[in-house]
Amino acid sequence: MGAHNPPSVQALKRPLLYLATVITLTAAGCSDGDSSSKPDAVEAYAYSMLAPGQNGSTIIYARIVLDAASQTCPKLTGSDGSTLTTRLRPMYPDGVTTSASFPVTVCEAVITEGVSYSAFKNTVKINAVTLAASTVQVYGDSGCETADCPGVTPSSQFQALANLGARQSPDLILHMGDYNYRGTAGAITGNTYAYDAGDGGFGGASCGLQETYYSQNAQNSPRPDSWPNWQADFFDAAQNLLPTAPWVFARGNHELCSRAGPGWFYFMGPGSSLPGAGQAQMQCPHQGDLNAPPATAEPHITMIPPYMLSLGTVDVWVMDTANACDALATNALTAQYQAQYEQLANRAKNVTWVMGHRPIWGFTTSDEPTVNQMLQTALANSEEGELPPQVQLSLAGHMHIFESLSFLQNSTRPPQLVIGNSGVSLNDQPANGDFTVTVDAQQASGNALQAFGFLVMSVGSGAWSGEIRGTTDTILLNCDSGNIANGQRLCLPAPGE
Repeated sequence: MGAHNPPSVQALKRPLLYLATVITLTAAGCSDGDSSSKPDAVEAYAYSMLAPGQNGSTIIYARIVLDAASQTCPKLTGSDGSTLTTRLRPMYPDGVTTSASFPVTVCEAVITEGVSYSAFKNTVKINAVTLAASTVQVYGDSGCETADCPGVTPSSQFQALANLGARQSPDLILHMGDYNYRGTAGAITGNTYAYDAGDGGFGGASCGLQETYYSQNAQNSPRPDSWPNWQADFFDAAQNLLPTAPWVFARGNHELCSRAGPGWFYFMGPGSSLPGAGQAQMQCPHQGDLNAPPATAEPHITMIPPYMLSLGTVDVWVMDTANACDALATNALTAQYQAQYEQLANRAKNVTWVMGHRPIWGFTTSDEPTVNQMLQTALANSEEGELPPQVQLSLAGHMHIFESLSFLQNSTRPPQLVIGNSGVSLNDQPANGDFTVTVDAQQASGNALQAFGFLVMSVGSGAWSGEIRGTTDTILLNCDSGNIANGQRLCLPAPGE
């Protein structure tokens, strides 16, 4: 570990993610800040977000991204007759990102639940936010690799799924992370690979935490994180879905600070300088110099604390699992995740879903350890040694496939759903179909699906049912929280499939 000390819980606590409604519009440059003015040929993306407020409350932000630098922030007109002036969300000040990489203007304001907002003569509209979720859509790993999406073309698969989802009028959308693939290929240059918490076999004995740190966003990097990749991979691809409902965005390993983390914090970070904010606006720390890389990753990574969102009949505990090593649990970050599980045990009072990018339990092949080793070890080392009984579902992505796992009827573990099949090229393991396997020392029944899709859920009091829908709106699997009690797998083939 050299001259650096292990990261403390406090040092690694940074704000996490938030719930957001994103609206993409073709608007035009704002020049005077008046809500009736019409910007000139500037595209606008507007979204509402739930984030931690002060004293454990939930705060709702409106955030507007204007596709041009140095614009004046607009006013918002509410359906209740109110008028709000949005404030500039500052660009990162320390050189981690620059206006050259992100030539946009981001504005934000605190808004009220149940009120819709508009700007620029109603060309920008933000739907009213509800905190009572009954119809939920879940996506994951929606970005597009450069080989599949040359230039700035979006993922045709994610775009098709998003367009289908937009027609279903959800009231909550969960995204399991990995939005930006085209800007985050592993190699920065030649054989120099970005830190990825051990993913893909890189990182050494400590999953990269104590080895030489390489970042796309270091000084002298030829390919730092940038707005065009974010715009093509996520904002443009989802333009019809974005305004339909509030979102919860998990942070994926492609959004580590060594990859697309700067953009994630800028567009999707929950912290703000606005009154009532429970967290300050945060950013990635300095990323070093690619010509003289730092000896360890510790001073250059950012972990974000988990938080609870209360959404009617279910609470959602959102974790930043981007730094959790899939194959090892040999570094100091394991203790940070252990502390997060202990926080969850103290916070869970109602029916709860745990949400994060990397699954706690995920099966690939019988020849490999089940993922995620760091999260499994952290949970086992926690004071309780297991998730609290209020947790009824674990949601994740990361594996580039759909997978369900349900443990034996006498197990205290909740089922695990992996939704990592919403756009990126799919993995070929595990094979399609049902399986029974030992995962983290317990027998589990599950199934895998190698097809692009997203999950649609109907949520009731303590129960849910849903279906996996494909790019042509075909129902691929039916899932139901009651299946396990009936001795069935969590997800079953749709009739006729």
